[in-house]
Amino acid sequence: MRALVVIPGLLICSTCLLSAQWRVGAEFATYQYHGSSHDTSASHVISEGGPGGGLAFGLSLSHSWRRHGVMLQVSYAEPGFAVRGNGVNLTDKTTGRLLEVSTLFSTRVGGIGSSGAIRAGLGPALHLWDYDGEYRSRVGAVGAVAYEWPVSSRFTGAVRLDGMLSPSWFDATDLPPEFERQVTWRYGWGVGLRYRL
Repeated sequence: MRALVVIPGLLICSTCLLSAQWRVGAEFATYQYHGSSHDTSASHVISEGGPGGGLAFGLSLSHSWRRHGVMLQVSYAEPGFAVRGNGVNLTDKTTGRLLEVSTLFSTRVGGIGSSGAIRAGLGPALHLWDYDGEYRSRVGAVGAVAYEWPVSSRFTGAVRLDGMLSPSWFDATDLPPEFERQVTWRYGWGVGLRYRL
């Protein structure tokens, strides 16, 4: 009797999984970071220090149904270490490499034309920031809005705007006494291509 219930249930689940779409993709993005540390004494010309910015390269695996989807993305960047304040912005690119692993849960919120889709997503992100040979690991949140359109029968193009928040990427012992740790945040955009398996 149980087989009469379990077998149809498995068939329905497998049909749902087969009807879902798997995609692998690659993306180039440009990001700008802020926060991480701030001078509380106002005695320095430089009032903020943290990751800089620049290009990032990411690889993704996504699984989507009609309206909802999930995407796992791994990206690598060399944002460096930047100091800012009073019109000064200096970035040291010899340090500050970043590996980011994020999971985005998304839903379709609109469309452009008959086949373009606008999707919004939110999810957790793990950041591994290599600062002078020492890794800082932080868990944060990432949010994104993307426009996707078909390029061919199997390829889809995507333009994505995203933002991120996480605790300061510095440890307490990294900073002088007059500096305090702050939230690290970023914004940026990227363009990518995804292939349907």
